[in-house]
Amino acid sequence: MQCDTCRREALVFQPYSGKHLCPVHFLKDFEAKAKRAIRLHGWLRPGDHIAVVLSGDASGAALLVFLVKLTANRRDIRLSAIAIDPGMSGCSAPDQARNVADACGIELFCGSFAERYGTTMDAIVQKDGQEVACRSCRVLIHDLIGEIAEAHSVTRCAFPTTVDDSAGAFFSSLLSGTVECTLFSSGTTGKNHIPVIRPFMEVPAPEVIRYAELHPECDGCGTLPPCPCPGSGSRSADARVALDTYDHRHPATKFALANLAGTLTGIAAAQGLPASCPVCGEPISDGECEACSIRRNIERRRVS
Repeated sequence: MQCDTCRREALVFQPYSGKHLCPVHFLKDFEAKAKRAIRLHGWLRPGDHIAVVLSGDASGAALLVFLVKLTANRRDIRLSAIAIDPGMSGCSAPDQARNVADACGIELFCGSFAERYGTTMDAIVQKDGQEVACRSCRVLIHDLIGEIAEAHSVTRCAFPTTVDDSAGAFFSSLLSGTVECTLFSSGTTGKNHIPVIRPFMEVPAPEVIRYAELHPECDGCGTLPPCPCPGSGSRSADARVALDTYDHRHPATKFALANLAGTLTGIAAAQGLPASCPVCGEPISDGECEACSIRRNIERRRVS
């Protein structure tokens, strides 16, 4: 199949746009989307120290490579990376993150659940089950990222969030009745509220993976996260599988859901925020802050 722009051999087909793109025009299209998101939200400012969150997968590696290219001539912006070892059997995230950071010539800051919390995700899954472990993992990882970022004077943390991630989070929270967790996300990470940027928010996950494959710095990251998700088999995971199946038959569904989430967030914010936790600022559901409850539970286990 030929590229719709230059008639060279196409590498990528975009089912939502109907376009076939060669490597050159795919890269231009991909990077234009990411740059547009950055401009729209004002995510790069002079004096910024941006830390890319690496989990050892292709998405994080692609984001680091993209930002290295984008800021290559910006002496007023510092770039680094953060990697967290959650302590899961077979998880190679820290090693792969180190390889990518070294290939890009970027400083890497590391942290681990075992050192910070005195436990591991393997232990949490075994004790609490998949559903609770999935929620705990999300809170603990973001808290630790925020602590590391603050310790190294990071001004913004960059996450490789894709259209698939945004749509999947909104869809699963809608089905579980916890949509406020998505709509009222603060746009920060950790208890100290480090601002978050998401340059790939308008890009589908398969295109992020293909972008990584076109850059040798990402070699070895593979196409799947190296750490098995603690929520595998949970309701949230099932919802995402169902969404993938529907989107395959009806391209652009994930774009529609992600856009809907953004629209509802704007409407809800204009009408006033819901009750939030006075300690961490997260939305409170049924009079309780789940994030603080998770933190207290982990701390109790550590001192017992």
